[in-house]
Amino acid sequence: MAATAEAPPATAPVRRGLPLRRLSGLAAAVALLRLAGEAYWVVFGTNFHAVLPGRIYRCAQPSAASLNRMVADQGIRTIVNLRGSCDPFDWYLDEARTAHRHNTCLEDISFSAGRLPSVPEVRRLILVLERTPYPIVLHCRRGADRTGLAAAMALLLTTETTVRDARRQLGWRFGHVALGRAAQLDQFLDFYQDWLTAEGKAHSQDAFRHWVLNDYCPGGYWSELALAQPPPTAVSVSEPTALHLRVHNASLRPWLLRPQWTAGVHLGCMIYDDQDRLVDVVKSGLRDEEILPGESTDFTVAVPPLRQPGRYRLQMDMVDERQCWFYQTGSQPLEMELIVRE
Repeated sequence: MAATAEAPPATAPVRRGLPLRRLSGLAAAVALLRLAGEAYWVVFGTNFHAVLPGRIYRCAQPSAASLNRMVADQGIRTIVNLRGSCDPFDWYLDEARTAHRHNTCLEDISFSAGRLPSVPEVRRLILVLERTPYPIVLHCRRGADRTGLAAAMALLLTTETTVRDARRQLGWRFGHVALGRAAQLDQFLDFYQDWLTAEGKAHSQDAFRHWVLNDYCPGGYWSELALAQPPPTAVSVSEPTALHLRVHNASLRPWLLRPQWTAGVHLGCMIYDDQDRLVDVVKSGLRDEEILPGESTDFTVAVPPLRQPGRYRLQMDMVDERQCWFYQTGSQPLEMELIVRE
């Protein structure tokens, strides 16, 4: 009788890939938790980061306790406050007292989170970065927008960092999102890159310093104003006044004038009394027109009758209705005095 072959013993099916799937899921969960923790740190925490370890740091508005830790742990010798001098707000007084207690420098720079930095303030930041003792910490309110731009400038001025790498300081990693008004800050580095291209230069610390101190222009927000006709020196309380101005577009971009009060670029006239109280704001240029860089146009400002006799100060400036008055970027407004008599 022929022997029959024995069937091989049954084996349990091999579950290939299951541990790998579990490992991938665990890694994804850990990454998600780390991302959530980092987002919480950026939005609700101190948003503290080393830009250049041992030399440059950045953070959100620090408390007195946070500043104490920074001085102790990082040896901070200069605090660069990008919110400007804000006396008598409590946060500013706490910061000033803490800096004084540690014999630490406090430098106030006025940047905006929603528009290009003004020419005087960006030049002042360069001088502070060159002359201040290090290590330094840069901060604004959230440590995202203004701080990101200042950190990028610090790298371009003091290291061999490329423009591309410096841009990373203005990134979502630190809470900056280039949308809406905050996107204005990203244009600062665009203007620098355009200048390098136009001049046929490569980035260097010296090139960046020269551009900021001599050639930086805040986009489309730069004008030169002059009276086209001699203004009256005095008027009566019942008499309106017409002022004729010639305005030159000295900026990098066209001005789009629009007839709507809340859209486009206009000429505005702010009227202050002898107590420096704002009395009225009138506007001119409510028309459809495009003024290219290098071109000039004429405006007539109709100042209404000022019912109270006295001395009035008139400040005339261009304004982009969705961004800012030009003087906020450092452009020079035109001022004059008007005497109103009985």
